[in-house]
Amino acid sequence: LAPAQMAAPVPQPVPSKPSSLFLGYETRPPVPSGVAEYFLPTNLSLTEAMRADGKSLPDAQLNGVLYRPALLAAANVRFLDRKYGVDTEIQRAVLVQDPDRRGVVRWEEHFYSNFPVETVDREPAPQARFSPLDAPLNETRQMTALQRDFVDWIYRSVTVTARANETLKVYAGPDVSQAEFMKACAETAREARDAEIEKAVTQIDRKIKSLEDKKVREERELREDETELSQRRMEELGTHAENVLGLFGGRKSSRRLSSSLTKRRMTEQAKADVEESEDAIAQYEKDLQALEQERQSAIDEINNRWGDVVNDTSEVTVTPKKADIYVELFGVAWMPYYMIESGGSTVELPAFGQE
Repeated sequence: LAPAQMAAPVPQPVPSKPSSLFLGYETRPPVPSGVAEYFLPTNLSLTEAMRADGKSLPDAQLNGVLYRPALLAAANVRFLDRKYGVDTEIQRAVLVQDPDRRGVVRWEEHFYSNFPVETVDREPAPQARFSPLDAPLNETRQMTALQRDFVDWIYRSVTVTARANETLKVYAGPDVSQAEFMKACAETAREARDAEIEKAVTQIDRKIKSLEDKKVREERELREDETELSQRRMEELGTHAENVLGLFGGRKSSRRLSSSLTKRRMTEQAKADVEESEDAIAQYEKDLQALEQERQSAIDEINNRWGDVVNDTSEVTVTPKKADIYVELFGVAWMPYYMIESGGSTVELPAFGQE
């Protein structure tokens, strides 16, 4: 269907409790000086009104429209708190159909969600009739006091909730979803975590690099020592062989023995150098393992701590300033009712409904 042909949602009727089947006056009673006057639209068709009211009226005939007075109040409330990222507006509206004659209203009992301010008319339907205008709607002083009380009620009771992570300094107003807020917290925590990890492991990494360099040098020295040991052992074996042969020559035996002892000492020294290098390398490996464990422990601790910080959130209640409460509507609202003739009797059906 084209947009103009699509069925509009049927508004729900505002409950009404007329005191009697009063056909009303042709002349509209005047509202007091300084009090605004509004006419609520007939946004329910006759069929919709009967269906919404649960009535089955055979042979129903429309006998006109009757307006009954009510108290209408609507205000826009702006919430602005730059620290918590709050910059939003909400509407608070009430429709009081039978206000107490003493001018006492429990506003919260008459809350009207998403009141269609733009649909309010300034003129009544043609040939409509009107009910009388009683207190407090016909008294300027009471209506002025009620408007002040309405603003005070909003100031005292209307708030919005912001989310905050004080550690991360991340805040979000009511327009930001919980998922978006947690994502912002996670990203901020990730940046802070990475910076802290880099700082924490830099010093450990320097130690690891220094030990790795020492280990490389020691391994190079070990290879040199092992080469020297191998050579010393070969020389020692050669000297031993000469000594054995010298036993049959009878000469220079004493000098050969001295040379043999010297070779032996040099072999032992080379062996000691090898063992010293092996011990040093083993210690370096142990120290490197300890440093790697220390590094991983530091990373784990930082990860866990920042993970906890992400979930360290709270809710902050933001209240409005009185200067940020703008009253759009306040005054007498004439509510339309269909006057239906059915079965020889007259029935009233609300012609204005809440969508």
